[in-house]
Amino acid sequence: MPSPGELGKEVAPGVHLVGHIANARITESSGIIQSTKDPLVFWTHNDGKRANLFGMTREGKPITEFVVVNAALHDWEEISTDRKGHIYIGDIGNNEARRNQIAVYEADEPDPKSQIGMVKVNRGWQLRFPKQPFDCESLFIKGGYAYVISKVFKNAKAELFRFPLTDQKEPVVLELVAQLRIDSPVTGACLSPDGKKLGIVSKGGAYVYQVGKDLSKLAKQKPYHTKFRHEHIEACTFVPEGLLATAESREIYLFTDEAFHP
Repeated sequence: MPSPGELGKEVAPGVHLVGHIANARITESSGIIQSTKDPLVFWTHNDGKRANLFGMTREGKPITEFVVVNAALHDWEEISTDRKGHIYIGDIGNNEARRNQIAVYEADEPDPKSQIGMVKVNRGWQLRFPKQPFDCESLFIKGGYAYVISKVFKNAKAELFRFPLTDQKEPVVLELVAQLRIDSPVTGACLSPDGKKLGIVSKGGAYVYQVGKDLSKLAKQKPYHTKFRHEHIEACTFVPEGLLATAESREIYLFTDEAFHP
């Protein structure tokens, strides 16, 4: 584990700049997860239609690259994992709420050392909104369900939705689980490896919830919040030292307050 002096420059209380994304092809890092096959590898991708999965170090040095096949992506905003060798691709972006349907896809996580260069989607879910469409940039997996969080503006409260990870022939309507006590636009979310903490990043900083089996209880919980205003922060994943986050502007940050330690 790095010592405090190796955590990079502290740019705000509890926030360290630990690296920059060096791969010129990663222009808008929008999601990040730690590989379950090699803990030194972190998977990220660009915002939008480009179906490229990039492997890099936590400091941003490039390692490998794959192309996602068997799925047409419209606005890839997030990536997640179930810690069982699967990755989940969140084609869930909905700028200005123009889409009436979004999607999530499942694939096997590639071996970072593989020379095949392709990631094949195995199955997917078409998702519809229970009421009016909303923008969404966050996705995490827990207990047989996938969860997404609405990205809302003008001090509106973020809302948590879910759908079951069972095979579906028809589009699934998202189920409202809880309204969260977060009024900053949510841009990324992740679950700790033990499933007990939910990390969230937004334009106003990072949050962490203590979670159990019933996520509807999050409606009454006040999350821990490290304030850090950043217009382009987009994604997060837990590491032993805290919550690692990437920005579309290429910076990699680490939120180090004790609450973020998984």
